[in-house]
Amino acid sequence: MRAPSAGPASKHAFLCNHAFREHETFTENGVNLNKKLSIILQGEIDRRRFSNPTYYNVGGVLSSNESIAFFKDTISNLNFKDKYVPRGVTYHDYSILMDPNPIKTALNVCKDLIGHRVYAVIVSHPLTGELSPAAVSYTSGFYHIPVIGISSRDSAFSDKNIHVSFLRTVPPYSHQADVWVDVLKHFNYMKVIVIHSSDTDGRAILGRFQTTSQSIDEDVDRKVVVEQVIEFEPGLDSFSDRLIDVKSAQARVFLMYASKTDAEIIFRDATYLNMTTTGYVWMVTEQALDAANAPEGLLGLRLVNATNERAHIQDSIYVLASAIRDMNTSEEIHAPPSDCDNSGSIWTTGRLLFDYIRRQSLENGATGHVAFDDHGDRVHAEYDMVNVRAQGEHVAVGKYFYSKEPQKMRLELKEHEIIWMGRSSSKPEGFMIPTHLKVLTIEEKPFVYARRVDDDSLCTSEEIPCPHYNSSEEADRLYCCKGFCMDLLRYLSKAINFTYSLALSPDGQFGNYIIRNFSVPGAKKEWTGLIGELVYERADMIVAPLTINPERAEFIEFSKPFKYQGITILEKKPSRSSTLVSFLQPFSNTLWILVMVSVHVVALVLYLLDRFSPFGRFKLANIDGTEEDALNLSSAIWFAWGVLLNSGIGEGTPRSFSARVLGMVWAGFAMIIVASYTANLAAFLVLERPKTKLTGINDARLRNTMENLTCATVKGSAVDMYFRRQVELSNMYRTMEANNYDNAEQAIQDVKNGKLMAFIWDSSRLEFEAAQDCELVTAGELFGRSGYGVGLQKGSPWADLVTLAILDFHESGIMESLDNQWILRNNMLNCEENEKTPNTLGLKNMAGVFILVLAGIIGGIVLIVIEVVYKRHQIRKQKRMEIARHAADRWRGAVEKRKSLRASILPSQRRAKSNGVKEAGSISLAVDRGARRRDEPRVPRYLPAYTPDVSHLVV
Repeated sequence: MRAPSAGPASKHAFLCNHAFREHETFTENGVNLNKKLSIILQGEIDRRRFSNPTYYNVGGVLSSNESIAFFKDTISNLNFKDKYVPRGVTYHDYSILMDPNPIKTALNVCKDLIGHRVYAVIVSHPLTGELSPAAVSYTSGFYHIPVIGISSRDSAFSDKNIHVSFLRTVPPYSHQADVWVDVLKHFNYMKVIVIHSSDTDGRAILGRFQTTSQSIDEDVDRKVVVEQVIEFEPGLDSFSDRLIDVKSAQARVFLMYASKTDAEIIFRDATYLNMTTTGYVWMVTEQALDAANAPEGLLGLRLVNATNERAHIQDSIYVLASAIRDMNTSEEIHAPPSDCDNSGSIWTTGRLLFDYIRRQSLENGATGHVAFDDHGDRVHAEYDMVNVRAQGEHVAVGKYFYSKEPQKMRLELKEHEIIWMGRSSSKPEGFMIPTHLKVLTIEEKPFVYARRVDDDSLCTSEEIPCPHYNSSEEADRLYCCKGFCMDLLRYLSKAINFTYSLALSPDGQFGNYIIRNFSVPGAKKEWTGLIGELVYERADMIVAPLTINPERAEFIEFSKPFKYQGITILEKKPSRSSTLVSFLQPFSNTLWILVMVSVHVVALVLYLLDRFSPFGRFKLANIDGTEEDALNLSSAIWFAWGVLLNSGIGEGTPRSFSARVLGMVWAGFAMIIVASYTANLAAFLVLERPKTKLTGINDARLRNTMENLTCATVKGSAVDMYFRRQVELSNMYRTMEANNYDNAEQAIQDVKNGKLMAFIWDSSRLEFEAAQDCELVTAGELFGRSGYGVGLQKGSPWADLVTLAILDFHESGIMESLDNQWILRNNMLNCEENEKTPNTLGLKNMAGVFILVLAGIIGGIVLIVIEVVYKRHQIRKQKRMEIARHAADRWRGAVEKRKSLRASILPSQRRAKSNGVKEAGSISLAVDRGARRRDEPRVPRYLPAYTPDVSHLVV
């Protein structure tokens, strides 16, 4: 109920008097606490600003009258503690006894607590019996009234869907798993067997143990592995069958959560099976520690102040007061519900108060450091480590407590005081080392060669039978394995004394961390391949070229590397592209054009110099009266080409001295050009070796997604994981991810066939392939350097032994001999010799020269045909000219004859005229015409007819 408010004047006088008292009395070690006074005044101002209540009722449902009396006294004393209660604020208590009937308890809560408007309820119950604070939690939680439990440790109260407003100053039983993890790491027990009941608390402690043991902290490499889990129904009659199943397990450390009665049955059967003797370690929770037949040497936990109800009442009240104090300064507080009949109202202040309580922390509480987690459960609770001695004596040999300086929990143990199982004073190893191991491998040349056979007896002395592991399809197939890793396995077996059964990988892969069933809600990631068999403890060891990387090391154990290597790129050697004009490659196109132009320019200048030189022999006449052959333009061109091509020149050389000087200079030029061409031709076609297409991982063509260059690796491999880790290679990985292969064999074959341009894989394998096939080459320097190691289960007892053996093999030279035998094999030397041998020129290299000759032949034939046709045309033309000339000659002869005939007839005509003989003249003329017709030559059709003018002959 809210107290009546005082007037302004009285309130001002109260604050001034209070301030004076604070100034006078609140000093500590001579230091004035004015700051504290200002905080109190500010709190009062904030409380008045929000009109918050001055009276707060606190309810209690307690297990005894003594607890109720202490509860009342603590509330009364609280009102005088200014650290928790501001001036003007008063707390009142209302409490009832826990009723054995939960229904009556709920009714009493409504009547006696909620009816008085309590802001919170503190609840406890007897440690023995069936009483539970569930009824109080349900009733108060319906109205969001916070409930602070001080004795209930059931894990069910951590479920905030049911117990919406429940907090507690004691931890649930499942929090003992945190102590277990620290104790196991202290003793270096990395493999355990967990036995728990199938109830809520048993499953909760298993889940918390698995989460805590696998959490990533400063001890990343020290994670506890649960080898087996045994879950049982409470109310056991016998546990022998379950114990027999785990007796052959490697782990000898048992963690058990069970009730007192169930623990007695388990201890009875374990003692009968000699599983409580020397070499075994049993750690149990508080309930099992009270078993009457708890064996000597048992280790258990006991919560400090677990039965001190007064201490928990005090801490819970102070935590509540601190939360209300903080709310007064920042929140408006409304009155809580006054009855249980108004079911529709929701008290919003109750939700806020729950959050404020959950955020509180008491540094020096009566039960230690008091704090809460997100579920309202107590954290930083303190435990004693108890050792069971003879006659059931419980002796504390350590403690688990909160340390202020690092602000976290610390474990302190007195190891020398612990008595272990079998009354041993020395710490057991905690595991049994098996002498027969299941070893897995994978086919990866040259480390493992697998050969299929019909009978394992057909394996040779250097081979080991290696059937496929747990594969129904390959169950009828047997394989024999040999190689680097197989010899290493033999050496390890002899050095550290174990036997083994070898099998090949079930799916042919090293293993990937993936989600198998995407469609299943809540599907988790799991390992496949070799790694999966080791993680899920279906195998003991992996002897294969297994790359050590952080992703795998988180789940399995690795030995020291037996071979160091890196990542490189395999590609096919680019063959030099030989085109039809390969012989033109020594010179650039520009130089060839300049040479062609120079030939004809020099030829032209030679012609001009020889023609216009006054000392040339261009027009000297021979004895027979004909001109001597001179250097014409055609001969000059022939001369220039002949000198350039170093061919013999029989005729057509320059005659003048100036032309011959130019000819000598041209010969020197031709010598230099031909020598340079010959040298470059040898370099291009014979001596030059092909280079790699890529320069390494930093090649721009690999990182540029627009380039048409396909590269790939193996899915889920260590190389694939490396690219996923590297942010700067993310673009390249997205491009190559779609091209990745299932295994390395197929990828290498595609590189050989030219289907894949670059394969990124382990350098050891790729260098081996490049040594086997000289057409393959590795590009660039190594990157992502790592090593191959032997894989073992997490916490395997063989890990240190294998590592020491491998280090010894390195020192003794065994590893070097295995390298020489399986990896080197002098293959690299053969390729180096081939590199030094010049290439042999073939038709592909010189095809263009032959085509040039063929073009010359065809050109010559074409020219000769043209010459023949042209010559025939000239002959026909000459014949026509001869005919015309002959016809003209005949006509000219006829004309001459006529002229002579006229000359002879004219005098006689003159005489006849003078004699008057006209008839005779007429007759003579007729005779003359007849004679002329007979003697007149035949004029061709194409010559014009010629009619001589004889008019002067008529008398």
